[in-house]
Amino acid sequence: MTTLGKEEQLLGTVASALVTLDELRDLTAFRMPYPAKVQSALDRLALHCLRRGARPPSSAPGLVRWGYQRPLGSWPLVLPTDVYPDDGFLVDKLSGAPTALCHEIALCAEAANPFLEVSRQVAEMAAFAAERGRTSAYGATRNVLAAHPVLTEERLSSMVFKPGVRVLDEYLGKFYVKIGPGFAIDGRIHACDGCGGLLLPAGEEGWWCEREECAAEGLVTPGEYWDYEVRIRVQGDRRHRQFVSDPGKAVLRLGDKIARAGVRVEYWPLTGTGDLRVTVPGGEARTVRIVDWHSPALLGRAIAASVAGTGADIAYWVVAQYRIDADPGYQRIATEHAKSSRIFSEDQFADMLRQEASSHA
Repeated sequence: MTTLGKEEQLLGTVASALVTLDELRDLTAFRMPYPAKVQSALDRLALHCLRRGARPPSSAPGLVRWGYQRPLGSWPLVLPTDVYPDDGFLVDKLSGAPTALCHEIALCAEAANPFLEVSRQVAEMAAFAAERGRTSAYGATRNVLAAHPVLTEERLSSMVFKPGVRVLDEYLGKFYVKIGPGFAIDGRIHACDGCGGLLLPAGEEGWWCEREECAAEGLVTPGEYWDYEVRIRVQGDRRHRQFVSDPGKAVLRLGDKIARAGVRVEYWPLTGTGDLRVTVPGGEARTVRIVDWHSPALLGRAIAASVAGTGADIAYWVVAQYRIDADPGYQRIATEHAKSSRIFSEDQFADMLRQEASSHA
């Protein structure tokens, strides 16, 4: 595990406070008294700024403004530049929501093993399914989570009573929570045409989707919509969606790609920490974890913490392809911080297995 310096710890405290504010659904109307986590962040940042001769934010809305007005390079903090980009922001200016980077900083500051922390809910479900020998039900439930970030209550009920899912109906229902009024635009809830997640208006820029892949692929456009009176449920909180359910789409995509190459693919194995277990004819099974992080350095640190927690580098870490395409140095940076040689892009990993499969044909 990486030991954070005092100024990294402070940044993590601020990032966690911004995530807490976002969970209140209304950043600008937030009034005192602030939650303890938010007040602590304001107090610690104010003390630090006074010591540096800088003017601190005086309120929660002021802290949010810092998040979208000040790139990290202009904060009065001395941070490792190979980890925190000078041009990175903690809050998205268009939506007012914490960025993916903010969520990664908060998670890494709060958890010694970030991957273990974000997987607790699905790990509990996996343990229950394993105890009762319900492998297929677990896989079916994970498929629903990967494919449906948003469901109407009527559709959720139909999913719960599917034969393959029913044994885990209580777990599936817990993953979906009632949607807040902040997503209602003129009485309607809009889904992103790219991922099916929720959209927020972004002024003249159009729409904002929390999934960075949709923006990278130019897919942030309105798709399905519902009247607000229709009861809509969204999957978990932002942390769950960002680190667990959203990468599930890449899991399904990669699994399909390598299965067509003659590789045996097991989705969502009950044991171990992987999203896939793949076996080339004549070869050993490999555990695969699909990851989609904004920061390659923080991803590398999280992988290092996971390896340290298990005591062995047993998983193959496959990065969502659009991350590698957008940043040619992404894989190198992640590898340096993880100190692991098992980090691949989707294309690299699929090509490696395809070649191995063809050599055994």
